[in-house]
Amino acid sequence: MKTINTFYEDFNGLSEFVRNNQNILRSNENSAVLVQVFNGQCDQEFFKRLLAEIAELVPDALILGTTTSGEIINGQVNGLKTVLSFSIFKRTVVKAGFFPKGNQNDFDLGRKIASTLGGGKAKLLILFATGRTMNSTAVLKGVESVFPGLPVTGGNAGHNALGCFVSCNGQITSYGVVGVVLEGENLKVSCYSHLGWQPIGKEMTVTKVDGLRVYTIDNIPVYQIYRKYLGLDRIGNFSNAVEYPLLVNRNGSLLARTPDIYYEDDSISFVAELVEGEKVRLSFGDIGMISEATVSLCQEIRQHPAESVFVYSCESRRGFLQELSKIETEPLQEIANTSGFFTYGEFYYSNKTNQVLNATMTVVVLAETAGKVLEHTVTRGEENSSVSYKFSKDKIVERSSGVLKALTHLINTVTDELVTANEKLKYAGQHDSLTGLYNRAFFEQEMEFLETQDGPVGIVVCDLDCLKVINDTFGHSFGDQMICKAANVITEACRKEDIVARIGGDEFAIIVTNATLSGLKNIRKRIVSIAAKTRSIQPENLVYLSVGFALKTSGGEKSLDGVFKIADANMYSHKMRNKQYSKKTILGRTAFVNNDY
Repeated sequence: MKTINTFYEDFNGLSEFVRNNQNILRSNENSAVLVQVFNGQCDQEFFKRLLAEIAELVPDALILGTTTSGEIINGQVNGLKTVLSFSIFKRTVVKAGFFPKGNQNDFDLGRKIASTLGGGKAKLLILFATGRTMNSTAVLKGVESVFPGLPVTGGNAGHNALGCFVSCNGQITSYGVVGVVLEGENLKVSCYSHLGWQPIGKEMTVTKVDGLRVYTIDNIPVYQIYRKYLGLDRIGNFSNAVEYPLLVNRNGSLLARTPDIYYEDDSISFVAELVEGEKVRLSFGDIGMISEATVSLCQEIRQHPAESVFVYSCESRRGFLQELSKIETEPLQEIANTSGFFTYGEFYYSNKTNQVLNATMTVVVLAETAGKVLEHTVTRGEENSSVSYKFSKDKIVERSSGVLKALTHLINTVTDELVTANEKLKYAGQHDSLTGLYNRAFFEQEMEFLETQDGPVGIVVCDLDCLKVINDTFGHSFGDQMICKAANVITEACRKEDIVARIGGDEFAIIVTNATLSGLKNIRKRIVSIAAKTRSIQPENLVYLSVGFALKTSGGEKSLDGVFKIADANMYSHKMRNKQYSKKTILGRTAFVNNDY
């Protein structure tokens, strides 16, 4: 196969292009000619006229078209242009379809597309959709339900704030999907993608969603989050949010979700779905990661035959990279003639499933020639002859890239520092500074949470005996050491999942979930036993602990606060029984305590 690309200026220019390439376009050896129209003008009358002209000049061609948020031709990036990409196949069958939305749901529309175009020899399905009018994820799931192993590429039509539509063989719709399927035993299809967007700021939880519309994150209207971090206003610069999608980790992979439409209730529709309960973070483009990923991508592609490269990339990448956008596409042109467009949500096949991506560059490489990797002769879009050349380096672009890399490094470094600082603050807010156990605030927070949960919960209360005597006799520094030793004894006696907290100067408490009375008794027994064993090994150890416990069950005490009071009372009874013995023994061990105390 072979792909040749050109800009559309007028009928005369297109006629000349077809005439100069008629030996390729009208060869009897062709099995199919596919024309992809990437239209940045977003004018339906212009589009209708253009489609008619192509059909007149190349009557046997199948014509698939979409509006764009930017066009790619021979590795170069443009805006508000019209690019025509002619792919000539020798051994591949191409079938096209036009699918207006109508009254059917999006999933059923996907099933209809697959049933109409799919087949046993299908290797690739290219779809262009009016994504703002439908849930493209549901469409892809519908396709997958009929042909689960069929890769889908393409994307949602771009619009450049001028409206969007798609077309197939002269038919145009602003509410539907168009597509072509490629069939052939000799056709080799390879799909690639890379993101290059980095998370920034704190992790947040999606708390209210309806379809593509997200109402709240962390129970805060989602627009207010964007306004806080990006300084947006509702009308003037909301479009700036596109370059700062939310990142979500699904099955170990980072996916971006790009904001699309603002609503007066401060909710936002996203280009692809988010799910309630998912953890998300804001993100920004990392020029270093993008550059490195492009190098790796080209190295991988060069290992296999490549005769045509189609790029379906997110408009946010063009918005972020601006003039640097070609750093991703120029290297691909050195491999094979490259064309494509900037989408409003790109379709991608990975791990045997099709999905809608955002903020991602997707690349499809096609070849009908197996075996030897072919040397590529680069074609200029404006000319009709093929010439070999190398791209010259733009020193200004190189400097701009370095500036963005430095900015990215600065943001990453500051973010890492903030994350570390926040983790330290969070730890300090939940833990006792002396023992490292949880503090009273965290203990009470967990008590409040467990009040709403089912299942038995046990509370164990421990008190270090005679701490005042220890402090008065040996000093507060030594007393602090005994508090730490007591914390170690209690922690050793508990399970990893038990919550052990220091809730006062000499008082500790343990929350035991899925508790039983026998289990609580065993904890008390282990605490007393470990403390005694430690004292026998360390003569200077003065840790004596009084322990009480209580259990909340469905038929017993109704509140955890009540359970705590019962456990505390039981601990006090234990303390009263042992108080004189503990005090006498502690004072009798004075000689063993280091004179420094």
